[in-house]
This record gives sequence, structure tokens and C-alpha cells, in this order.
Amino acid sequence: MLRKQLMALPITCLSPITKSQNRVIFCVINKRISYSNFMQLPYQQIESIDNNDIEASTMKHENIPSIFYEYLTNVTPKFKDKILENYFTVTSINNTDPYLISREIGNDFVALIKDDLLESVSHVIELNPGFGVLTESLLQAGVPFINLYEKYNEFHSTLNNLSNAYPGRLKIKRGNLFTMSKMLNLNIKEKPHTNICELLGDIPRRKWDDESCMQIIGTTTKHLFVRHLIISIIFQTGFMMYGRPIFYLALSPSVWNTFMYNGKKASTNCIMFNILLDYKIFGTIDRRGFIPCLRKKKKVNNNKGRKTDSEMLYVVKLEPKADLLKLFDGKDSLIYFWHFVRHHFYKPSLRVIPALEKIVPDCGLRLIEKNYNIFTEFGHLSPSQVFDLFIEFKSWPEFKDSSFLLSANEIKKTYDPYMEECE
Repeated sequence: MLRKQLMALPITCLSPITKSQNRVIFCVINKRISYSNFMQLPYQQIESIDNNDIEASTMKHENIPSIFYEYLTNVTPKFKDKILENYFTVTSINNTDPYLISREIGNDFVALIKDDLLESVSHVIELNPGFGVLTESLLQAGVPFINLYEKYNEFHSTLNNLSNAYPGRLKIKRGNLFTMSKMLNLNIKEKPHTNICELLGDIPRRKWDDESCMQIIGTTTKHLFVRHLIISIIFQTGFMMYGRPIFYLALSPSVWNTFMYNGKKASTNCIMFNILLDYKIFGTIDRRGFIPCLRKKKKVNNNKGRKTDSEMLYVVKLEPKADLLKLFDGKDSLIYFWHFVRHHFYKPSLRVIPALEKIVPDCGLRLIEKNYNIFTEFGHLSPSQVFDLFIEFKSWPEFKDSSFLLSANEIKKTYDPYMEECE
């Protein structure tokens, strides 16, 4: 009955909130309430709404819909006005990563990473600080100086106030480094690194096997950023142009599980992630301390016992391996490995011996001696076994004149300008 009532309602949009109007965008669409598609309320709360609640919600609590008002009050009343005045005026906020609004959860985040972070602190960067909740917790924990990268103007006045409260300890820049992959657009012919060089120009350069050149902190619920880190390590672009960074990230379970090897068939991203990066889970934090909040999804049998994205975030450390270039005997071999994995895992059921014999004829006997058989599929291999197979393949005399090397070098040429631009 409720669903039919909601579906029959016209879409009602009030003007965006301003200081003078104290109103929010309020839309009723199908089975959920959203604020300009920014906020998804928990399913259980939506079920309890009736027509009277919907009509009355715009009349009380300064014209804020009652359910959202209660959510803000329960999470962090202190930031209610800031959120209503700034967050809902940001365009395309539904495409951004979550913003922290809970002081308590910010302290939980910092408590998990503090000891490790302060051991190797050098050039600290916080991505999308928003209201500066995590920023202040980091400053209070003893981080001496933080470089803030925030795209939206709506948050800059709050960040400037925080900078005044902690003089000489913050530097604010305009940009969203979670979207760095878009700055490395291969279709741009002129100075593809220009924006990145300007944004990251004050980072001290270090050799790859030296100490970390910077420590990057933030929250993301998108797979794209982690995939970008993999490509950046392979081609030494983006963050990796200046040395070896360390990332302290809050990641949603769905993102983390995508890159973890669970003993079953591995994907290209899973293999590259596990070979290129050292990682550690510090713990979890409550997802409800971030906006937008997520509607809880019904649990299905194959996800039984797993935490959902709406409940928590993993706090993890990602660090490119210091001995990576030695492990692969140079940058070129690292690129060849990526090409090897990508080429053979487009179809995990591809069999190892027949596939490699197309590149190096009669190599089957060598592989049989290494305990492969005619039925071994690439999808049967763990990330470490894939690495061992590549090292074996690369050691063959025929490798230097193989069709594989020719195609890999063509891929490498595409990225050469990006590796040289900021040198």
C-alpha cells in the first residue's frame, strides 16, 4: 500500500537551501526519499513513512524533512547547519566520495592509523577533507602539517577557519585527487601532466626504494581509485612520479573484497593488487558517520555474515612494495607483467600450455617440468603462481623476439610521455 502511495505522488522539488530560506531539495521518487539524489535513507525508515509524515516533514525543524533531521541530530548535531548550508548546494555530490561528519568516528579513524602514520610522516595529504572533521583529529593527534585537497568551494570557508585555528599547519589546495585518472586522459595531446604537476609540485622527490615520499589519507567507496593506483605503479605516473607513497584509506567492503584473493579465480586487478602492494587492515569504522548515508541492502545467502557497505568501512594501509623494481628487474618488466596478466586473464578458463605455445612453440615440455599440465587454466593460479609463471616465461631465450614483447612495447610507448612529462 505504501509503495503505491509513494509512486502515485508527484515529484515535489523545493528550492535549494540558503541561509535566508532554510529549505532543502525534497524529492519523493518511487520507494525512497532523496535530496536532489544525494541522500539515500535506510529502507526500514522509508517503510515507516505515511502521507501525513511526508506532508508534515517540510513544515517542522526549520523546513527540514523529519527523517533527515533526526539522522543529523543522532550523528552529529554540531554540524547540522554546516551540512544543510554547504553540502546540499554542492553540484554532482552523488558522484563524489563520502564526507565525514562525525567527530567520534573521525577520532576512531585517526586512532587506528596514528601510530603507523607518525612513524614515517613526511608530506601528509588529506583528500576531500570537506568539513575538516578528520583534519582536526589528525592535527590533535600530532601530525605536524597537512596538505588539504578539496574541490568544492562550499567547504573552503570552514577549512580556512580551521587553518586560522591551527596557524602554520595547513595548506589548502583546490582539487579532487581521487579523480586523478581523469587528469591522465590519454586523449589530451598537450602537457597531460600539467594539472598534476601544479597540484603536487611541492612534494619532495625520492627514489623508489627510499622512505615514503608522502602519506595520503582519505575515504573512497569507488573501485576506480584503487585501479588507478595499480596503473600508476606500473607506469610510474600520478602519485608515483615522486617516489613511493603510503595510502591510509577507508574503503567500503565491496571495494576491498574486489581486490582480495579469496582462493578462487582471480581477476587481473586482484593479481596486480596482491603482487604490487603490501597492505594491512587496521580495523573498521562506522559508515553512518559519513554522508550520504546508504540504504541498507537485504542480505542474500552468499553474503551471509559479511558486513554491508552501509554499515562499515575498512581502514587499510596500502604501500607499493619497496623492492618492486628489483623484483621485476626494472620498470620495463613490470609493464610486461601487467600486459602478460591482462592478455591471459581476459578469459580465465584459458589453458596455460596451449596459450604460451602460441607465443613460444614447443614450450609445453618446459612447463610440464614445472608441474603444469595440459589442463591447467590461468584461472586456477594464485597471484604468486602467476608471478612465478611470468618469471619463467621471461627467462626463455625466445622471449626477446616474441610477438608478446612486440605488443607489450607498443603499449609502453603510449605511456612514455606521461613518465617523462614532470621530470
